[in-house]
Amino acid sequence: MPEKRRVVYTAMIGGYEQLQEQPAADSSVDFICLTDDPHLRSDTWRLEHIVPALSEDPIRSARQLKIMGHPVLSAYDESIWVDARVVLKVDPDLIFDEWLAAADIAVPLHSYRDSVVSEFAEILRVGLDDSHRVYEQLNHYAVGGLDRLNGPVPWTGIMARRRGPVVDAVMAEWMQHVWRYSRRDQLSFMEASARCGLTPDLVEMDNHESDVHTWHLHQGRPTRSFALRSALPFLAPVAEVGVLRGELQRAEAQVEAVGARHRSELEREYARAIKAEQRLKRVEEDLRLALVTQRRLLDELERVVAERHHWWRRLLRRPSGTKGSDDR
Repeated sequence: MPEKRRVVYTAMIGGYEQLQEQPAADSSVDFICLTDDPHLRSDTWRLEHIVPALSEDPIRSARQLKIMGHPVLSAYDESIWVDARVVLKVDPDLIFDEWLAAADIAVPLHSYRDSVVSEFAEILRVGLDDSHRVYEQLNHYAVGGLDRLNGPVPWTGIMARRRGPVVDAVMAEWMQHVWRYSRRDQLSFMEASARCGLTPDLVEMDNHESDVHTWHLHQGRPTRSFALRSALPFLAPVAEVGVLRGELQRAEAQVEAVGARHRSELEREYARAIKAEQRLKRVEEDLRLALVTQRRLLDELERVVAERHHWWRRLLRRPSGTKGSDDR
């Protein structure tokens, strides 16, 4: 079996972050940095100069390289993406062998948020992206069901993957979500994977520091706009839809466990539901009768119009000066 061709890669677009040198670069795995900065230098990365997909949007341009890769990476079978602030502490081969042992894609679990909907809520609270896009994305996902919104959220600062048709399909789907909705790709990764029928391996690890990596704090990231933050007081309740659904499910389980004690309350709620259903049926019947009455009135109007039309035709055909029985 031929030896797997492996690469670790990152992207530096727009020059708002500081590239971290990689002590593990002395391994047999290549380290490639895709950048638009002709002045960038590194002792441990091989720099490949590229043209950003969106010249006015360096963050989405970097996401495009992260998700879809670049032709320079096409020679490799397996890859590990790392954010520019991530430093690997071990030989990347160890990560490849462990993370991709039983999966084609592996990412860490988010270590301080427990669901996709909680990531939505945090991004809206802090103002990390356009709130209108984030709300729209959340609403569209909620229409398809809340299971994935209530499910685990990944941290995509590190991502290992093996090339193949299904993985390529997931990446293409994921990229469409990042173009269409929020550039915060952690919101859409699980949704895109599920739509393509792929279950990624989620690795439990602290996102800031683990046995295999260190994630350094931001240096020089652009300041977020006050205009975005000003929209935060108008957060829609849908931002917590997953949390509320989880609370409802827990409440239903508690009601089931102590059903006898709360039977009278449940019966009252059931009676209210029956009354509401009866009111709805009455309204529907009233509407039906109104439509029937309207139809009858229209039929009568059509009959009268037809009679008058017939009368006028007879009148117009009568010779001038002739009196009929109606001329009285």
